[in-house]
Amino acid sequence: MASLEQAREAKAALKHALAEHDGVTGIGLTRGPAESGVAADPAGAGDGEAAVQAEPAQDAEPAEDTWCLQVNVVDADARGEVPQEVDGVAVVVRVTGHVGAG
Repeated sequence: MASLEQAREAKAALKHALAEHDGVTGIGLTRGPAESGVAADPAGAGDGEAAVQAEPAQDAEPAEDTWCLQVNVVDADARGEVPQEVDGVAVVVRVTGHVGAG
């Protein structure tokens, strides 16, 4: 996992790298799974399902270095060009479908 500052720097690089990728609906920062041995799927879920992120225990204090990047994409096919890691920061892909005003 990465610190908040590392994740912010990696986000800027990822935004630049995916600027021309039509299937990306958003790029942001998210907390990674706690160091308790529970891991999220950094490559995203298969078969078009949204990636499920592990929740830390309610009493646990989040570690300082638990940040990763989250990329929202319209479908599983759009996930193909998203890297699994940027500058040492893990990337989680979530399939959200098209996002727009309701």
